[in-house]
Amino acid sequence: MEIRRLTLQDFDANIALAQYAFLYTLSEQQKEERRGRFENENIWGVFEDDELCAKLSLIPLEVYVHGRKIRMGGIAGVSTWPEKRRQGMVSRLLRRALEEMRADGQLLSYLHPFSIAFYRKYGWELFTDNKNYQIPVEKLPARRGVPGRVVREVRDIEVLASIYDRAIARYNGSLARTPDWWEQRVMNGIPYTAVYFNEAGEAEGYVLYAIENRVWITEEIFWVNETARLGLWDFIVNHDSKLKEVRLKMPSDDPLSLLLPDPNVKQEIEPYFMARIVDAAEFVRAYPFAQTGEASRFSLRIEDRDAPWNEGVWTWTVSPDGKGELSREPSEDPDDLAALSAISVSIGTLTAMLLGYHRPRALQHSGLLETSEATAERLETLIPSATPYLPDYF
Repeated sequence: MEIRRLTLQDFDANIALAQYAFLYTLSEQQKEERRGRFENENIWGVFEDDELCAKLSLIPLEVYVHGRKIRMGGIAGVSTWPEKRRQGMVSRLLRRALEEMRADGQLLSYLHPFSIAFYRKYGWELFTDNKNYQIPVEKLPARRGVPGRVVREVRDIEVLASIYDRAIARYNGSLARTPDWWEQRVMNGIPYTAVYFNEAGEAEGYVLYAIENRVWITEEIFWVNETARLGLWDFIVNHDSKLKEVRLKMPSDDPLSLLLPDPNVKQEIEPYFMARIVDAAEFVRAYPFAQTGEASRFSLRIEDRDAPWNEGVWTWTVSPDGKGELSREPSEDPDDLAALSAISVSIGTLTAMLLGYHRPRALQHSGLLETSEATAERLETLIPSATPYLPDYF
């Protein structure tokens, strides 16, 4: 059994496995388009006798963690031929992917799970949910007639990105989108767009959407202030004569139900993406802890059988100005080391806590964060609070 990066010679085998695993068929033109960019992709596979048995893709990305850009490795396209399943091939691939991401300086990894339970075994944990709405047209909010105007079919990526970058700042874990990502991933296949401009002509909100069978489907919506939000809603409501329902996918803390005249509509919380810390020491060093004005020190035991460089006991310090450090150096004073507040946690739970998906106090109460109540309270003051949100997919 060999694990290696795929080359152009493996292109046909890669396409055959992908089409079988994900139940789609590419045209010859689509295959040639993919062949043209294949050498720039980072796809790893398990081979037996030179035959591709399983594969995954690594996508180099950046995300915002409490306002700071962190390098992240996206995992996608995990697939195995059915006769090769349950032989540990994906396990080996995931461990190799962790090694590659660490070597490349990617401190986090994201993936969209086919099975949450499966990826939890390897250290990934849920870190973001979506709140989905289905609103009958008769329950849409009334028009507010706000100043400004909405312009349809604005596809200027600079305009859209300027809104996204400002709006996403209030969330955690979101992608730092590049122009290529906007063009190839966000805008590809979007039927309609609309942008709200204020009275000064400044773009302050946008919506990407489709209309199918009299159903409005919101692919993405962002605004930078309340006036922009109302302006976009006025635009949506103006379609009421041709709609029977509006569907939206929003962050988990979205307050729309408070703003609807009749909030008795279908609302669903959907677990979405999973995340994992790849390199705990480097991630803690890059993480912007709260500036509390006093230093903190803990004894931190991390459980991570698939990334042995994270496994074990660390001394975790956070300076008064919010700079974190993990060190394996033993304390010069054994009594001082023994006096440190002890924390024991899995790498998945640590990821969910630092990305803000669960707070320390709740994790301690549920037994997933093994520490004292006083230490959990101290962590509450050190870890900034922001709702994780990832509007993207890969």
